[in-house]
Amino acid sequence: MSNAHATNKSNKTNGSADTSAPTDTIVCIRWEAAVREGKDILAAERHGQWRLGELAANVEKKYGDRTLAKLAEEIGSISACTLERHQSVYNAWKDAKPALGPVSYSVLRALQNHPDRVNIVKERPNLTQAQARELMRPYRGQGSDEQKQDKEEESDWDKHNRRWFKNLVKLAQDAHSAAEVALECTPEKQRELLKAIEPGLVMYLRGSGKMLVELADLLDELLEEAAEAILETQDRPAKETQEPAHVAA
Repeated sequence: MSNAHATNKSNKTNGSADTSAPTDTIVCIRWEAAVREGKDILAAERHGQWRLGELAANVEKKYGDRTLAKLAEEIGSISACTLERHQSVYNAWKDAKPALGPVSYSVLRALQNHPDRVNIVKERPNLTQAQARELMRPYRGQGSDEQKQDKEEESDWDKHNRRWFKNLVKLAQDAHSAAEVALECTPEKQRELLKAIEPGLVMYLRGSGKMLVELADLLDELLEEAAEAILETQDRPAKETQEPAHVAA
């Protein structure tokens, strides 16, 4: 595959994903080209999640099972699990036909496990992420009576995790409120803040924000995987749970 082909889909700058109908031939992307383009996407801080997923899905399998982790390592500034999530979205939509057109990546990610996702975006191309999540609501949290009982009998570790998450949300909300105060100040007051700012610490502020966003993306992905598991259980043919019929000799 030529380098030109490896980069011809990297110019997504408006937050929408180029989800044109794929060709019948999937061409392997050379490792060096994938690493170079991945670095370019992250350096430009543009909305290239779809292309990153495409790179992850089609890059040459240079390191076997560790290919994705190694790709994330060489690109830098992205974790293997984030790259895997982008690949998951790409794989869910890559065979969609006819062409979907410009659809928000956040909508594609939210609907990737919906059984009627293609028809939804065809009929509602301007769907928002919030609306997409609402459409996924029926497929989330539909636990059986046995699962509800398990929740009631949750272990100490489960309770610890629940407290951890609530505390994390509270910290994020406190950080949001603190940042909002500064952002809503007048320009004069914002300049006064410089007296209290240690320049070397600003990078930690940005890094912490990115980490929270990455965690939120991961949790979204896990929720969607759980919804997919529920769908698979509901769609499983009854015959799979029945004893096979025995034919008399």
